[in-house]
Amino acid sequence: MKRILIILACWAGTLSIFAQDNQTSTTSTSSKEFHTLFSNGDGTCKIPMGYFFEFNGGYTHFGKRNEFLPGMSMGLILNHHWTVGVTGNFLPSSQGNMYHHKGNDTINDGRHHNSLSGGYGGLLLEYTLLPASKFHLSFPLTIGGGYVSHTHYGEVNDSTDTKKWFHHTAHYFVIEPGIKLAVNVIRHLQIGLTLSYRYSPENNHMITSPDLLNQFTGKLSFRFGKF
Repeated sequence: MKRILIILACWAGTLSIFAQDNQTSTTSTSSKEFHTLFSNGDGTCKIPMGYFFEFNGGYTHFGKRNEFLPGMSMGLILNHHWTVGVTGNFLPSSQGNMYHHKGNDTINDGRHHNSLSGGYGGLLLEYTLLPASKFHLSFPLTIGGGYVSHTHYGEVNDSTDTKKWFHHTAHYFVIEPGIKLAVNVIRHLQIGLTLSYRYSPENNHMITSPDLLNQFTGKLSFRFGKF
């Protein structure tokens, strides 16, 4: 619980510092021109409430394995700066390592196949600095939950020839603060690069160990909507 509070405090502190430093320059954002990568001005920003749909792909670790993490998000944008929505990330079923053990037959080795799948998501909160600029920073925060499923054949410490499939599933709470650099490509398209840290306090399960869940994630996102 202390780690969660520390993570939230750091995220909120960083956000407030940037917000205060840019308060003067952003108070009249709604009257400024919206700048994109291919235009210095593309109309004025006078939208009290917008919306977005986002598709993204992430690179992360689950345990010691590199994994591709596709995801989707959607929500509302309030006064160009505040985002409230939902998000989900999915871990496709991936084949893990091959575990070897010796059975009763000292000549033939037994092998264990295993795979990992799951996902997580929940509430998405985000604050954006200078949203009308071509390049801008955002501070996304995900609060929610997820599950992970581990399937393996045989027992790693089994010394017999008896083998079968084993399935283990665990649910967990997750919090993921991050920082995103985004660019307004055209009026209704943003591309972003996000670095975030996934943290779960539930580490007493045979699957949800700290080494498995608590990892950094790099993400490329494509956001469509009215900003």
